[in-house]
Amino acid sequence: MRKIPFSSAMGGPGDCIFCKIVSREAPSNVVYEDDRYIAFLDIYPFSKGHTLVCPKEHGETIWDMKEHDIADLFQVASRVSKAVVSAVEADGFRFVQNNGEAANQVVAHVHVHVIPVKMEDKGRFSDRRRFTPAQMEEIARLVREEMAKT
Repeated sequence: MRKIPFSSAMGGPGDCIFCKIVSREAPSNVVYEDDRYIAFLDIYPFSKGHTLVCPKEHGETIWDMKEHDIADLFQVASRVSKAVVSAVEADGFRFVQNNGEAANQVVAHVHVHVIPVKMEDKGRFSDRRRFTPAQMEEIARLVREEMAKT
């Protein structure tokens, strides 16, 4: 199987920002965590509530995972999507899962984007946005509350 290339700027697991989030060496707005997966708000979201769901174990692409672990990742993403959509009062959501730099994967650690969308955004892809730290914490709080209901 051909390895999917990343630029040398991506670094390895020791430099991985998502691994640093898992180990709490880097800050994040965690909305869900279990022994194998973690979900946190994207710091440059496409929409309010845009969340990343990752395995805690480092792997660059989905090819680095066992099939049953891929299934579990998407089960967690599905559960997170219900909480996110409810928390931000979205009308739908997208799952995006990129593999390799050519596919626009920015962080070389497997992750699924859960991107909530509103009806007025139907058919459009928005630019990345910025929210204040207080806004991010409030969004995370709302998603965590919804996660607690599931």
